[in-house]
Amino acid sequence: MNEKILVLFALLVGCSSSGEGPVNGENPNLKVVLSQDWVQPDGQGLVEVGITFTGLSNCSSLVVTKKGRLGDEDKKYGTGILSDDFLFQYAVLPDDPQELVFTFRLNGKDGRPSPESVLTVDNSAGKESTSLTFSNFKVVSRVTGKEDNGHDGLPSVQYEVFNNTHTRFDVGGTDLGITWEISTGKYGMFFGDTFGADFTPNLTNPAPGGSNWRGNVLLFSEDENLADGLRVSGAVTDYLGRAKEICFSAHITDGTSDYTSIPTGAVHAAGAEYVHYMNIKTWYGWVSNFSSYFKSSDGGETWSRVRDVVFESRSNFGQVGMFNHQGYVYIVGTVTGRSSKPCLARVEESKMEQQDQYEFWNGLGWVKDKEFAAVPIFDDYSGELSFAWFPQHQKWILLYLNEQRNDQITMRYADNIIGPWSEPQVLTDGNYFWRPYGSFIHPISLKGGNNLYFIMSAWNAYNTYLISGQLR
Repeated sequence: MNEKILVLFALLVGCSSSGEGPVNGENPNLKVVLSQDWVQPDGQGLVEVGITFTGLSNCSSLVVTKKGRLGDEDKKYGTGILSDDFLFQYAVLPDDPQELVFTFRLNGKDGRPSPESVLTVDNSAGKESTSLTFSNFKVVSRVTGKEDNGHDGLPSVQYEVFNNTHTRFDVGGTDLGITWEISTGKYGMFFGDTFGADFTPNLTNPAPGGSNWRGNVLLFSEDENLADGLRVSGAVTDYLGRAKEICFSAHITDGTSDYTSIPTGAVHAAGAEYVHYMNIKTWYGWVSNFSSYFKSSDGGETWSRVRDVVFESRSNFGQVGMFNHQGYVYIVGTVTGRSSKPCLARVEESKMEQQDQYEFWNGLGWVKDKEFAAVPIFDDYSGELSFAWFPQHQKWILLYLNEQRNDQITMRYADNIIGPWSEPQVLTDGNYFWRPYGSFIHPISLKGGNNLYFIMSAWNAYNTYLISGQLR
């Protein structure tokens, strides 16, 4: 049986009828056979119907027509993305009628179409998409560095938890805080360029700097109650007890080689931990050499390079967020930097280290091993993003920085990972935090209730903070 190919009709652009009607009658040797001719959407508003084709090699295209009150909408698919077994998928839209009708026909190379097949969708009891609103933004606690609450323009926090990572792990100044669940109740947090206990923020000219520079470090937390702040329980350390660099960098700073290695996303998949990182050549223009993975098979204690997966310098997946859902690791990525729009990929979690098994969303379906076929899932510039499936809301939620709009930390949501995504909601911006960035969802947010927790960086402090808010 040939591999099934997924097609999304929800991204359909309305157009007039294609005009590809019968020429000298229908071709009886061409057939479109539906697995069922009547269906209801599932709990997420998705319609899926299998299709078997006959005579596909003698066809030029498949035309799918959505019947509507305001006219028909056609979408034509080239046979290059079809197979004898085909999975048609449609995401029900809020303004769809109670009964939807789709027709399918193959266009033969001789100009004659197949007989038309008809699918009826009973949407009378379909899922109505609900909206989400973020409110009550709070700076709960400082995560890294020396506790310094609200002095000289530094952020004020509700709770002082005194993680004291500067004295415990020689982590005085750092950023990011990419968080994932390693095992039940154990969380990993990857941080970016990190400096030692002597780090002091320069509030007149903020910038990282100090002793013991590492491109990345990994801290742990076993704190399951974040309402009163996040507590750090440990770190991966060197023989002196200092948090050590996980993803190697030579730290050659002249812009010609290996400047630093910065983590961008992390995930637990197939019993192992993976961190995606970008190897930076120069920060001028955010030029990377490549991006890749490191892997841990012992709960994050030791790590090794995954050499069979490499994304090139200008890849759409130079920086990514990752989330494991129903056996697939979904990856939302951007070109290295903060001036591109996010694209989508996925891979079966057991095949994380097989780059030719990665599938990319091209706006119609998933295409394998064709990275540059990926198209943006929404029209907005994004940086340092994270996303997750929230079962209590039955939504995907994605957080990101839009640097072009006054450093806005922004939220979008969707019923389905492929979209459509909501309009952006601003959670905070440069008027509240001086140059906020990074908005990494803490997995505790997914365990019920309406609290959204994420770790955010403040450039003026060059440190990280736990943020909370309410989703309604």
